[in-house]
Amino acid sequence: MSFQNVAELIDSFASRGVTLWLDEGKLKFRAANGALSAEDKECLKANKADIVTHLEHLAAEESNAFPLSPIQKSYLVGRDSVYDLGGINTHYYMELELDATIDVARLESAWNEVISHDDALRLVISAKGTQHVLETAPRYSIEVVDLKSAEERLEKRKEWSHHIYPLNQWPFFTMRVSRVPNENDVLHFDFDCMIMDAWSAKIALSQMFKLYRGETVQWIDYGFKDYCNDLIAYEKQQDYSQAEAFWKSKINELVCEPDLPYAKPLSEIHNHRFARISGELSVDEFALFQQRCREYRTTPAAVISTAYLKALLNFSKNDSLTINSTIFNRLPLHKEINSVVGDFTNIAFITLSKKCKNFLECVQSVQKDLWQLVRFHTYDGTKILKFKEGLSPMRAQMPIVITCVLENGQKSNSDMPDGLRQIYALSKTPQVVLDYQVTNFDGRLSVNWDYAEPAFAPETLKEMFATNIGLLKRLLTEKWDEVL
Repeated sequence: MSFQNVAELIDSFASRGVTLWLDEGKLKFRAANGALSAEDKECLKANKADIVTHLEHLAAEESNAFPLSPIQKSYLVGRDSVYDLGGINTHYYMELELDATIDVARLESAWNEVISHDDALRLVISAKGTQHVLETAPRYSIEVVDLKSAEERLEKRKEWSHHIYPLNQWPFFTMRVSRVPNENDVLHFDFDCMIMDAWSAKIALSQMFKLYRGETVQWIDYGFKDYCNDLIAYEKQQDYSQAEAFWKSKINELVCEPDLPYAKPLSEIHNHRFARISGELSVDEFALFQQRCREYRTTPAAVISTAYLKALLNFSKNDSLTINSTIFNRLPLHKEINSVVGDFTNIAFITLSKKCKNFLECVQSVQKDLWQLVRFHTYDGTKILKFKEGLSPMRAQMPIVITCVLENGQKSNSDMPDGLRQIYALSKTPQVVLDYQVTNFDGRLSVNWDYAEPAFAPETLKEMFATNIGLLKRLLTEKWDEVL
């Protein structure tokens, strides 16, 4: 019996109130009256050796456990449906289409080599709030799913894009290939974001495709666990008094529960699904967009954030609106930190008031805030709301998110191979109602809103999104001090 099957067996007993543990190497159990049937006892007896081996293995692994980061802890807590917009995991799903037929055996070999080097891919997350790295992971098999039609592939997307990984088990990712007659192969990859962020996933996939093409990957002797341990030592040496003073001065400006035209109260949304609406600026439009940013001495991130805030303010009853900005916070604790796979997420907040007279004034205000976010980017963003009194931990605070992943035009160690196209992606996050995912990986500005489906009427969501895209395109030709 494999470890994964033993884990499932132990979990099935636990769900019925039966606890299994080792006492000086002997298997013990505790069960409520009637919880353990005669058949269950026979099952335990038949699988005793495997269960003991598995529990010993877990004990050895957990002895090397280390704490979850603050963001990882928030992701873990959000799995509980007692919270508004809870009951789901933080999850990313993508579909990649390759021009050529995928050699699955070669891809599987490459992926297993990546797993052996990137320790974040061997993480096991515990419900206790810790994580540990498997010293060696079982060989991972890439499933090939033969489908009859594109429609059947879309049905599979609905299932695979919302998978919830059980805790205390490996792996926290899935890779599979789907095949449809007369169509290109599609690689489906999804993962729980507790083990890595979207940028890290791009690095890991790049490593895999380099190996797949017969290229060499320069592995480093430093991993996510090393980073987490170094970070603990680093944090003890930091003086965050200026960062705390800044956020305390801003705390009363933050709008924690934005009043948008929700289809139902967020307190009534749990165990829900997400959906995506997408738009873009073409390669030429994005080049012009960047030129306009330079003309007005602003960064693309500031302009994109401002356009998002402006669009939402048009539909909000609030005088101001705050968005939760995702920051990929790789501290320079190692010379090769940009090659490490893991979750480096931090958060901070950006607020915009309706009092701004025009777009230029708005973006200047947001740019000023962004410079402060850069200045204090190492400060733990999950601590900020603790400065605000009267907040309910059960309610969805700061549920409007922006995740802006922009490359600067230079080649990076996470570039994807030619002939590979992302044809679909979807993120979902507990206690988030709307996440603006924006990237420029292929020269276009890809704008995506991932949203909690029950929260918005379809037509309302489309109108809000169209307002955002329309504003971005107006900025290409109109004077920003004349755009209201």
